[in-house]
Amino acid sequence: MPRLTGTRVQVPKRHQLLTQVKQEVRQYRLQSPHRHVLTKLAQEKPPLRMRRAWDVEVKIGSRPSVKLAANAGIIEVFDHIDGRLLILGGTGSGKTTTLVGLAKVLVERALSDEHEPMPIWLNLSSWRIEQQSISDWMVEQMHLKYAIAPESGRYWMEQLQILPLLDGFDEVEEHHRESCIQYINDFLDSHLSPLHLVVSSTVKSYHPCQARLQLNGAILLRPLTNRQIHKYLMNARSRELWHDIEEEPQLLKIAQKPLFLTMMTLAYENILISSWKHLNTIDDQQEYLLKAYLRHQISSLRDRHHNSDAGKNYSSEQFRHWLTELAKRLEKEQTQDFILDRIPKTWLHTREQERAYHLGMKIVESGIWWSIIAIMILAIIWRSLPLLIAAMTLGIILALTYQPLSLKLAIERLILRFVLWGEGDAPWNYAQFLNDATGLLLLRKIGSRYQFIHRLLQKHLGKT
Repeated sequence: MPRLTGTRVQVPKRHQLLTQVKQEVRQYRLQSPHRHVLTKLAQEKPPLRMRRAWDVEVKIGSRPSVKLAANAGIIEVFDHIDGRLLILGGTGSGKTTTLVGLAKVLVERALSDEHEPMPIWLNLSSWRIEQQSISDWMVEQMHLKYAIAPESGRYWMEQLQILPLLDGFDEVEEHHRESCIQYINDFLDSHLSPLHLVVSSTVKSYHPCQARLQLNGAILLRPLTNRQIHKYLMNARSRELWHDIEEEPQLLKIAQKPLFLTMMTLAYENILISSWKHLNTIDDQQEYLLKAYLRHQISSLRDRHHNSDAGKNYSSEQFRHWLTELAKRLEKEQTQDFILDRIPKTWLHTREQERAYHLGMKIVESGIWWSIIAIMILAIIWRSLPLLIAAMTLGIILALTYQPLSLKLAIERLILRFVLWGEGDAPWNYAQFLNDATGLLLLRKIGSRYQFIHRLLQKHLGKT
């Protein structure tokens, strides 16, 4: 295995990257709805390790698929097939959870042994066919996501020190999936080919493709069995929910997906079983469940702030509206990541908002310097040397510390958020809103980025 032979400057950067990946894995696991079930309903103290509740089938080469032992981890499959693995499953089947569990082990290996490659967790939804190569895209994403300088990213790629964990193949636009497979295969055939690589996808998105990823094996996450559903609900002290669905084939089919089983467990008191089971299609029943989950989580907003002044300045209706606006904009931009300091101007969707924004920019940009000049004039009139020095110092600091571009960007962000708040499309204290949504298991915070706990929830809100 090629060894990292970098300079002293590069060693901290390796630790910096691994620390960030470890932190985002930890954040994902701590903010998992399943963990909430374990701690709040099953009352495990401390919660047991995040056990997989579903069966896994392993397929290697042309050999028949075999069932993975219940006590075996995915890392054993990964090691057995030299770390080139495809993770397949249905929507909400636990693919990302499986990938994160794998990342947890791999990052610990890399931290304890500098010769082990460094895992990076990237989502293919940000890949575009206009990219020159998968390797260039990875370097760009390491820079955007982990603040790794492009030259460091390229160096590590050349030294085969990067272990890509590529989530969300199903989020690639359908007409670009064949090309994406080809780009990944070209990458695997190039001189930059990583020692290991993992890709996750829904079966529905991958199987129709004519091309196949050049990996050594695949695992298929099977739907939960009725026995596994029963065991999960009994452990979560949700016996009544089990009695309500055990004779309902369509509801059991929904419960076969771990994501939905967790949602129905948490939101049970907001579900009218008689209404739910009489819906015509399974899609309608899934939509009903998402609505019930949202209703249940948002209804607990008042309880969350019962002993705090935080959050009392907005209602549940406003909270739901802002959450919907966020989902709509992320769907329009075809992304899952939201960073508070990077709200784009495309969020202004009316002419009135655009006019208000441009007017605000002119007023603030000119006002900063006119204010400093006014203070200097007053200082001269009042013959106040300290005030004059303070004003001149402020002007020098602004001129030297803030480059024109960065100062303009800071002003843009402020005015943009003010206009959106004025139109009711966003809260004034956006950070508080995002943290509230995270605490309610509607969003997940990974580093400086926020995501809906699942793309299904984002899509559901984005179309309302």
